[in-house]
Amino acid sequence: MTRREAVRSLAVGLGGCAGARPAPQAAAREILIRGGRVVNADGVVEADVRIAGETIVEVGARLAPRPGATVLEAARRLVLPGGIDPHTHLHPGFVDDLTTGSMAALAGGITTVGTFASTQRSESVMDALDRLTARVRSEALADVFLHAQTWPPSSALRAALPALVKRGQPSFKVFMVRAEFAAHLDELILTLEAAREAGVVTLMHCEDGAMLAAAARRLEAQGRTALRYFAESRPAIAEVAATGQAAALCESTGAPVYVVHLSSARALEACRTTRTAGMPLFVETRPVYLHLTDERLRGPDASLYIGQPPLRPASDSEALWRGLIEGDIDVLATDHAPWTREQKLDPALTVTRLRPGVSNLQFMLPMYFSEGVGKRNLPLARFVATTSTNAARIFGLYPKKGAVREGSDADVVIWDPARTETITADMDLSKSDYTVYEGWRVTGWPVITIRRGEIVYESGRLRARPGSGMLVSRQPWRPA
Repeated sequence: MTRREAVRSLAVGLGGCAGARPAPQAAAREILIRGGRVVNADGVVEADVRIAGETIVEVGARLAPRPGATVLEAARRLVLPGGIDPHTHLHPGFVDDLTTGSMAALAGGITTVGTFASTQRSESVMDALDRLTARVRSEALADVFLHAQTWPPSSALRAALPALVKRGQPSFKVFMVRAEFAAHLDELILTLEAAREAGVVTLMHCEDGAMLAAAARRLEAQGRTALRYFAESRPAIAEVAATGQAAALCESTGAPVYVVHLSSARALEACRTTRTAGMPLFVETRPVYLHLTDERLRGPDASLYIGQPPLRPASDSEALWRGLIEGDIDVLATDHAPWTREQKLDPALTVTRLRPGVSNLQFMLPMYFSEGVGKRNLPLARFVATTSTNAARIFGLYPKKGAVREGSDADVVIWDPARTETITADMDLSKSDYTVYEGWRVTGWPVITIRRGEIVYESGRLRARPGSGMLVSRQPWRPA
């Protein structure tokens, strides 16, 4: 049995039957984290953290443990808010479910994940929300929130927006990559206006569908449809055009718009004027764009690295690093979309028949810490802002989540900034059986993850049960 199989088996065994939830714990249970450096988005302080039940009740110097408290020594370690990854695919269609996906998340210091409630067949938006909610209750170890996803925009979607707010899930996703996107622009503008009034955030995948269709047509005419031509099928200009349009829609309607997985310097520049004007345009990028470049798409195993948009040149990676450090990019999120090696290397795949995405939940924070804080002088406060606090603010979770503060949920990670490990696929608790970071030597890892006051991961051992994660209710978006 491999290391990850043993950890998975232990966690599933703790869960018992499907849908099992942990027995209630005494409200008086206490954890005292002592002697660490507490990092929030606004700075770093030497402090102890007292947790009672599911809540942080005190942050201060030299706190004394109460009788029966569990004391966790954090000297020479960091105490961080649990990571929040608002962009994962832990829904049917990929190899992970909410159990294995959130196992990987907790082991990587992520306590809350966002995933998608996509409508199927004749489902309504609320039907899809109900279906995913049931899965959260039976499968999840991490806490979860949901983004609605349906197409095309319509009066039915607009009518559902207040219900999304009432259910505590005020966000939905739009794919500009669809070839017929322009035909629905009038309806989308009406929907964005309604979303602004309701306080609903719109996530946008920004690649121009017509440009992509034209690029694919040209490649097919030339007989160049193998995946080694994938980057040519998704040119950066298609991302630039769509990102500029998303920014314009944000500025025109005043609706909060969240650009997912931005990959290029020019697309980032397309956001600048709208953001400078103070409009609610938010930007996310993915770890793979920071750590890998388009050279990987020219090798014999190029298929393993396919994602949408594709990997870009090193100059784009550098621009994204600057954006994260300087504040032009708000959130680092995985877009965790796991497949097996066999699925990714399927010889039948082409530039238009894809299995895009990679597993990344377990390694996002360690890689970002090692390469960013360790090598690029990324401030600790920016590390926390871009991996927890900003997502909490944008998606209506703050201050319940995203901070180590009195009154916040006790989602806390004790982080060893000196611990060094080499990444291997066998470490990853995702069902994906390979990692694009194989062999990377990484310094800085979580050693204890606490989710709502429960130690759910400690030194390589998962202690959470499937079904112990919660569907988190969020507040509607409002201007700051």
